[in-house]
Amino acid sequence: MTPAPGRAAEVLERLAANVADTTPVGAEDRAELDELLPLILLHARQEHVRLDDERLLALAVHALAFVRRVRDRESLPELDGLLYDEVPTARLAAARRLVDAFCGPRSFTAPDSEVLLFALHFEVAHASASETH
Repeated sequence: MTPAPGRAAEVLERLAANVADTTPVGAEDRAELDELLPLILLHARQEHVRLDDERLLALAVHALAFVRRVRDRESLPELDGLLYDEVPTARLAAARRLVDAFCGPRSFTAPDSEVLLFALHFEVAHASASETH
């Protein structure tokens, strides 16, 4: 159950084009996103979350900032604890597995705030898809 190989590359090119004026995507970013974007697409598929083009681009923008934070060993500050109540525990746990799959080989543990942001992307996408059906 793997995503189409071309989809991650397509997302990466859309991301690079959309952020070129503000934060160009360098070779190191591309290499890391070549690993993370397929994980994100696989995660969405496993979680039965449909990512439309807009949500996928928003997630890719977050992924770019995330790979840079991981590379620089930076962490997001803690977020308001009430935000965690907006996301089901299972979605948070799945997002933690996604984040750890990328961070583990890099000997980095992302903070819960990072996991929450990924989980929120998937929760919003899931809720939006549910509203249209």
